[in-house]
Amino acid sequence: MPNGSGEKAKGAILSRAVQYIHHLKENEARNIEKWTLEKLLMDQAMGDLQAQLEEMRRLWEEERAARTRAESELDVLRGLKSSVAADAPPAAAASSASAPEKATEATATSASDGETTQGGEEESGRPGKRQRTD
Repeated sequence: MPNGSGEKAKGAILSRAVQYIHHLKENEARNIEKWTLEKLLMDQAMGDLQAQLEEMRRLWEEERAARTRAESELDVLRGLKSSVAADAPPAAAASSASAPEKATEATATSASDGETTQGGEEESGRPGKRQRTD
């Protein structure tokens, strides 16, 4: 009976081989589906990150431009402060007794130049107050 049992054994082996092949095909289909879904999710995440990167670059450029403007304004203000400080007498040399004399001199100077200011001596005699140059 080796022939009969051999046929059964061959049939069983072939049947198990077919089951194994079907199992492999199912696993492959599941893996392909899983990988496809993962790829779609990764593509979406990459798109979101790319959009965030572009937004951050745009904001960075805006901030850089704002900083440049602020630094320019600061340089201008520092330049004005330096020129006002150079024009103004030192605080230690100016006393309260000489302030009215300087106010009178400033009024006389502006009157001789043909300029008039509102308030006359009071406005030009105040320390730190600049004359109008309309």
